[in-house]
Amino acid sequence: MNRQATENESGYADVVAHRGRELADAVAVLAEGEGPLLVHGPGGEHQSGLVLALALLAAGLTHDDAVAAALPAETRPDALIQALAAIGALGGTEPYLLRHGLMVSHFLALRERFAGDEAGLAAGDVS
Repeated sequence: MNRQATENESGYADVVAHRGRELADAVAVLAEGEGPLLVHGPGGEHQSGLVLALALLAAGLTHDDAVAAALPAETRPDALIQALAAIGALGGTEPYLLRHGLMVSHFLALRERFAGDEAGLAAGDVS
């Protein structure tokens, strides 16, 4: 069974359980980047919304605000909600990302990037 078939059957449970390092690496790229952000997977699919939600949660947005901002980027809204719940059950976004390699400096950079202006969302910094 290929990776895409597994993700289709289990939502992002496999991604959360076995690819945390890749998720943390993607969030780190967003933390280190400059200018407007564009998050997408191959063909604009897969975990784009999940990566964006994790970055926004790491930046300090509330769960509801992060999910609302990430849903337009997500082709599978139910999978996003389930993945975030699974991460919550593992201790939450910050511990999950730290365990998988995100540095405190990345959290600080994300918080600075999205500080004020409704976390930069009103200016269209996130898509």
